[in-house]
Amino acid sequence: MHTFKQPECNSCGSRVSTCLIELSTNQVEEIAQQKHSQLFTRNSYVFAEGQYPRGIYCIHKGHVKISKMGADGREHIISFAGTGNIVGYGTLLAAEKYNVSCVAVQDSSICLIPSEIFFRNVRENPAMALHVMHDISLELRATNQRIVELTHKPIRERVAEALLIIKEAFGLDADGMTLRSPLTREEIASIVGTAPESVIRTLSEFKSENLIATNGRTIQLVNMRALVHIANIRD
Repeated sequence: MHTFKQPECNSCGSRVSTCLIELSTNQVEEIAQQKHSQLFTRNSYVFAEGQYPRGIYCIHKGHVKISKMGADGREHIISFAGTGNIVGYGTLLAAEKYNVSCVAVQDSSICLIPSEIFFRNVRENPAMALHVMHDISLELRATNQRIVELTHKPIRERVAEALLIIKEAFGLDADGMTLRSPLTREEIASIVGTAPESVIRTLSEFKSENLIATNGRTIQLVNMRALVHIANIRD
């Protein structure tokens, strides 16, 4: 983890795609003066389970995973966040320790907005407060849906859905098929909620069915429509 030149708030995706869009020019300028910007290399902790929050984290560039260690000692990836997203506000508002960890999955520039600045803006700006409530509601809905899927879906459906989650989080290369994913097979297994061996076996099945193609860690989604069908995703 290294300090570096702070990104410009006005040109940051987090400024226009999150609750920060509700801030006035003066409020944004204050945040620009008070924030702390850092470069987190891959596998660096932005915050760890059991720590007390110090503020909210704006992702200027890069991706992080939100994960939790299970009773079996395995990591369980709950979600991803990328450029333009904010993480950590739920626990900050609850005034509790983090019950999850946030870890960079690729080199990421991230800014910490101190809690006192965040709370003052929420108190003084009703539109921002409503925006935060809306975002937390969506996050809770997504988490509840993931719990249901992990409990009831078979491995084949969960692996297909994991590939689609990775596509949504990281995007595709110019060929429209290759995942821009920095994730290992172990991390994919942490999304699915199973052992890496089960994921590798299922990916081999998908490959033999011409649903995907692989080259080392690289995965191409050859038949997107079939993967969506197998994933059995419900709104």
